[in-house]
Amino acid sequence: MSAEVGEAVQSLSTVTFRASSTASAKNVTSLAVAKPAGVVQGDVLIARIANRNHVEAVITPPAGWTVLRSDQSASAIKSWVLWKVATGAEPASYSFGFDVSAYVAGSIVAFSGADPVNPIDAVSGQKNGNSATLAAPAVTTTAANGVAVWFGTQVWTGSACPASPIQPPAGFTEPFDTCLLSSSTGLLFDAAYAQLGAAGSQPAWSGSSPFPNTNTAQVVTLRPAGAPACTAGDSFASTFTTLGSLTSTDIVEISGLAASRVNPGVLYAHSENNANFVAINKTNAAVVGSYVAGVFPWDWEDVATGPCPAGSCIFMADIGKKSGHPPPEPTTFAVYRMKEPNLAAGETSGTVSGDRFPFQYPDTAQNAEALMVHPTTGDIYVVTKNGTTGLSKVYKFPKPLPAPDTMSTLIHVADLQMPQGADVPAWEVTAGTIHPCANRFLLRTYRAVYEYRAPAGGSFESAFSASPVALTDTKEGQGESIEYEPDGSGYFTMTERETAPYPLKRVARQ
Repeated sequence: MSAEVGEAVQSLSTVTFRASSTASAKNVTSLAVAKPAGVVQGDVLIARIANRNHVEAVITPPAGWTVLRSDQSASAIKSWVLWKVATGAEPASYSFGFDVSAYVAGSIVAFSGADPVNPIDAVSGQKNGNSATLAAPAVTTTAANGVAVWFGTQVWTGSACPASPIQPPAGFTEPFDTCLLSSSTGLLFDAAYAQLGAAGSQPAWSGSSPFPNTNTAQVVTLRPAGAPACTAGDSFASTFTTLGSLTSTDIVEISGLAASRVNPGVLYAHSENNANFVAINKTNAAVVGSYVAGVFPWDWEDVATGPCPAGSCIFMADIGKKSGHPPPEPTTFAVYRMKEPNLAAGETSGTVSGDRFPFQYPDTAQNAEALMVHPTTGDIYVVTKNGTTGLSKVYKFPKPLPAPDTMSTLIHVADLQMPQGADVPAWEVTAGTIHPCANRFLLRTYRAVYEYRAPAGGSFESAFSASPVALTDTKEGQGESIEYEPDGSGYFTMTERETAPYPLKRVARQ
């Protein structure tokens, strides 16, 4: 086993690199990585853990660590990225466990000055097969003056570590560049960081290597402390405001809303039984972009935006079972992922193509109308609709997300008993959305709105165990759309009806 600790080499004006540590071991089921030097309470720690030849491995993080993503090749390499915020009593090292014995390498980089409550702004990563380029997909950031942290991990088979095996992306500072030495199952692993400027679409950062070997490249961007970003609160206005109405005749039976992560002040709204969707101004519902999805849905019931390999994508939920189509009802369903259009670049109309991710349930085919995408991890959740008992089930896609057009079997996450009463439509879930701070979520029924809140310091999925809190309903009769403000300062709804106009309503947080 080998290990090293690196000290800070550069001071940044916002988020500041503090220190790093690395470790590697052979044929082990756990890897201990030292706490970077000088870590204090509130620092943000980012870990990258990788193994050779066991892509089926499952990681067990140390207490307090959260997996952001994993990327893998067919058989040679798998890399996880995890994070935590340091407390006042951190251990001297962290032990990452695995369910198989393997050659493993890991590192931790520590930063001060990041937002200690909501530090993760964006995440991306991918596998690059037999390549000397270590390319990570582009990301879209929501806060200015953050820091990008880049990880490169590459297959290595050599009798010695190269002098400078991996070159980080241009403009990045490299705290270490090292290897797990083996003539057959080694790894090169590197980390680097760079300060960012304005929020928005960032470039696809790529490193390089002298060796055309399979690799993974992953990026995490950190939000600075005090950045004007999302905030969460428990009190909402008891009344709503009607902001305007969507009058486009392209939209028939509107069924979902999603806030753009690329175009400030823009919401997406879509039809239920055709492929049309529009971008609208969130202040008055005026149409600013009109599009056709490159697929024709069976029953498009909800929409979300979230991170994806292209930066930020629209996720279209073709998940309804009880459509007006003639039988038979579907037994498999799909989520479509499309890159967000950039209005500032003139992308205001046209057909938007994307990838199809078919899925089936692990038990029996379900009717669902709610889709939620985690704003940082990209996890995709489906919430079912039950008008008989009000018991909705929560499922999510496996991670890493299988290749497009590969059938997935969803993972059952939780059961949610919706509050019941004499009015049955009040317990039928028709839409959902995750808060931009990723610590709570909203569920819409035809005639009610509920928020589920994770306990302080809890993971997002701990919110599924919370009691629902009834919020202000917007009196739509057939409410089927809901979305948070991008900064968490309120939420929007829109009613489903067969034809326009569709009023856009907002409830403000107090």
